Amino acid sequence: MKQKPLKTELHHWWPRTLADHWAAADAMVSVIRPNGTLHRARPGAFGAITNAHHMKMGGPWDSTFEPIFNEPDNEMAAFVRWLGTLEASLALPDQPMVERILPQPLPDERAAQIARVTASLLARSPSIRASIKRTTEYYRRSFGLADPTADKTLIAANQRGLYDAYRKRMMHGRWAILFSDEREFIAGDGFLHNFPASQDALNSGLKLVLPILPTATIVYMSPMQYPSEPRLVTLRLGAEEVERLTAITQVYASDFLFYRDDKPDLSEAFKHGEHRQFQYHGHHWLDPLLDDLSQYNRWGKDGAAGISRRRPYSESLEGNRWLDRFVAQGD
Repeated sequence: MKQKPLKTELHHWWPRTLADHWAAADAMVSVIRPNGTLHRARPGAFGAITNAHHMKMGGPWDSTFEPIFNEPDNEMAAFVRWLGTLEASLALPDQPMVERILPQPLPDERAAQIARVTASLLARSPSIRASIKRTTEYYRRSFGLADPTADKTLIAANQRGLYDAYRKRMMHGRWAILFSDEREFIAGDGFLHNFPASQDALNSGLKLVLPILPTATIVYMSPMQYPSEPRLVTLRLGAEEVERLTAITQVYASDFLFYRDDKPDLSEAFKHGEHRQFQYHGHHWLDPLLDDLSQYNRWGKDGAAGISRRRPYSESLEGNRWLDRFVAQGD
């Protein structure tokens, strides 16, 4: 049977089923560009790349992996409804963190769902594609190729297996949902994470902070040590904490910032129009927060809730700084 040629398609990295939840009261989604230009359109008008997941090798070797994202996209509405059922402590930001964190049940089917949704948004994100492009072109230049440019097919070939690899890795680790009712989150075409753009090296120390709704951000953590329970915690953030996450998101975004009602002030990092990152993906405010979220124990000392003294992300950050100082001394 003769294979039908691949049709030109728009492949969404920010699916319509999610974009709907970023629409304001007038049913329009707002996007800001690095130069400050504001665009408003119906959900689905933004967040897509033409033929991003097609691999056009020629004739019968043409293929696409776009269908693998159908399952997480189709369950997005149900996933958002589930997020709405989660509770978060009413404790204020100046209260002890152990009183602000609230453990939540995470049945196996929900654990699989949050892994699918999160892995799909990570694997097809423009920041992952940009990382693949940089790495591929580096090696092509090293091999002396006259044209080191990585086209869409070459990027897609390296991107193809990431969803399954990320999803399987995310079946282990701890999740947190950060809520806000004082100030809205923003989303972008990049967000803080330290996952490699490769199916390899998915080891401990992984972290991800993904604003998924104007009112909710997904956090994934896999430090070397953490209590096995709870698998999921929630935390309600204050306005100042949301502003800090907004600044972090702008560092990792390149061309798009989505918002619903709270228009963000653009940072200098976002104005550069490229996917940037903190050194070692470490951040002086965020890493201590990830420590608390990952080390929270529902049944700590004397049977009361507690937070372990282990500081995996902060210690990793400080260790990298020490290494940098050591190397600098040897130069």
